[in-house]
Amino acid sequence: MSMSTASPVPESAVPPSEPAQVRLARIQRRFAEFAQEYAALPLYSTISRHVAEDDETASLLLSARPGQARPVLWLAALHDLVLRRPDVPAAQWYPSVAGAGALAHGDPWPDVRRTVLDHADEISDRIATRATQTNEVNRAVYVTVGLAAATADRPDTPLALVELGASAGLLLALDRYSVELRSPDGPVQVGDPASPVRCSGDDRTGVGARIAARTGLPPVHGRVGVDAAPVDLRDDEAVRWLEACLWPEVPGRVERFRSARDLLRPDPPPVLAGDMVDGLATAVDRARRSAGADAHVVVLSSWAMTYLAPDRRDDLASAIEALSRQAPDLTWLTAEPPGCVPGIEVPHDAVDGSTVLGVRRWRKARELGPLALGTCHPHGSWLNLTLPLTPR
Repeated sequence: MSMSTASPVPESAVPPSEPAQVRLARIQRRFAEFAQEYAALPLYSTISRHVAEDDETASLLLSARPGQARPVLWLAALHDLVLRRPDVPAAQWYPSVAGAGALAHGDPWPDVRRTVLDHADEISDRIATRATQTNEVNRAVYVTVGLAAATADRPDTPLALVELGASAGLLLALDRYSVELRSPDGPVQVGDPASPVRCSGDDRTGVGARIAARTGLPPVHGRVGVDAAPVDLRDDEAVRWLEACLWPEVPGRVERFRSARDLLRPDPPPVLAGDMVDGLATAVDRARRSAGADAHVVVLSSWAMTYLAPDRRDDLASAIEALSRQAPDLTWLTAEPPGCVPGIEVPHDAVDGSTVLGVRRWRKARELGPLALGTCHPHGSWLNLTLPLTPR
């Protein structure tokens, strides 16, 4: 869900008495920090550096709802505008519009500033009514490895896959993608080698690639998502907002998203509207109806629990544990920032911005023990797994 690779810090509602100038100063400080943290992104870091010093453009973020006043929302609102209006001056600087080989050269800020101010009302409206939301398709890299590891003791049992915070449900179809793991022992390919959706990541230790090569993915017979604001892949405006939340400068991200959208649009995975805690049981029941009562239920979350308050994370853990008394085989697979998942210890190599790949397994209502498999990049560009699971 989150666009930023840093763990978002929940933000309390701004006190009504707080002066707008104080809020604006905080917003501009965040733009300056974003520019520094993502200096490797020429367009977004340049824009953010200028917005940090430009009251007129930065003030548009004052319209954001509590907890959403982040640079990524401002940038997404502008990206949405250029996707809708490819004739605006700023569009020539966006690979997602102009193409990577036809970008303008020089300083993008004059064109960007003119576009933002000419369309301030549109951008402000998007900021006021939207939240950053995404389906990063390349997360299929670590989800594939996590599934292969967590189901190694049940390699042939069909899966009833349930994703929390599923957005448009693109990760629910990971078995229809081609996933390449580049390891010290050579590349390993999992999934559909003929798929137009190509995902890849560097497996630094080779552990994930060895697991995936040995077990592969079990067959997925049922798949259901839950999201507070699900996106219908047949809704062009909603899908465009998902694309707008992607960072256009990262090679392959937009193209991969579009390929997954086109592949799944004729028959998208079902995503139920609801809270991930309260809607869990309904989603699991629906997935089991498709996969069969004896299916292996796998509950998945990827950068979704980070948006839950700590007490709701505990509620989710209790709800999943309760499911273990209904499903003969249950696995909870998580890819979340360090410290987000109850029962999963933080690996020693975890740092701010990384993702902890964790698993909790119940077999016949008995938990086998929580495990942290290792760490990975939030968007799947690398894996550093240290703890392979062995069949039990």
